Amino acid sequence: MERWSGKVAIVTGASAGIGAAIVVQLAKNGVHVVALARREKELKELAESLNDKDYGTIYTKVCDVSNEQAVKDVFSWVDSTLGGASILINNAAVTKISSLLNGKLEDWQEILNLNVLALSVCSREAYKSMTKNKIDGHIIQINSISGHSLTPNFAHKMYNASKSAVTVLCDGLRHELQLTGSKIKVLSVSPGPTATDMLASILKYSKEVTTAADFKILDAEDVANAVITSLATPPNVLIADMTIIPTGFTIQMHFQPSSQVVENILNA
Repeated sequence: MERWSGKVAIVTGASAGIGAAIVVQLAKNGVHVVALARREKELKELAESLNDKDYGTIYTKVCDVSNEQAVKDVFSWVDSTLGGASILINNAAVTKISSLLNGKLEDWQEILNLNVLALSVCSREAYKSMTKNKIDGHIIQINSISGHSLTPNFAHKMYNASKSAVTVLCDGLRHELQLTGSKIKVLSVSPGPTATDMLASILKYSKEVTTAADFKILDAEDVANAVITSLATPPNVLIADMTIIPTGFTIQMHFQPSSQVVENILNA
């Protein structure tokens, strides 16, 4: 991580959960962080908790990343004030419990606008900033295991589709960077169930699982530590796709037979 000390990272969705945990770990490693989110109060509290320590500096920007001009304004400020972005971490995302049979168009649009289009706009602007400032940077997309397999949650498939799009866009971005001769890295980090507000909102609609305590889950810090691990790789090494799941979990969700059925099969 020494090569990133004193450099600038932009983190979206930084006010809570995985985003906030990533901000903390970057700052601890001496990275200056521009933390973006829509919730000003939470952003300020995060910055105040870190800026009195011997860490990298936290700059907060209230920003709806689904607003293209707002994103451009942030990158313009970073270029003119901080010398450009070396790291972008696209963490901002949303899910809605919305059926494909009777879901609302505005819910689907919100999912795709934030999870796919805003991520792409931020990635585009990061590429421009890194290229302009001659930075061999790192773009990290916080994806999901939902981007690699269908999860069984009812009315969750538009989120699945958005994260599957992220998986495709990551390799597409690598391909276009390859064609330009760029050394910018692109990583997809796909966590399994993680203790966040998003997971809590999904569990409300689960019949078998009623609280996060009933589930094998990751902490936000586990995902943040994986991000730091990927950033610590040497310039000639790229971790392209990282899937993180709790011990005892699986990437593809499976039906759970009763313990008696399992015992009968294993003892047959």
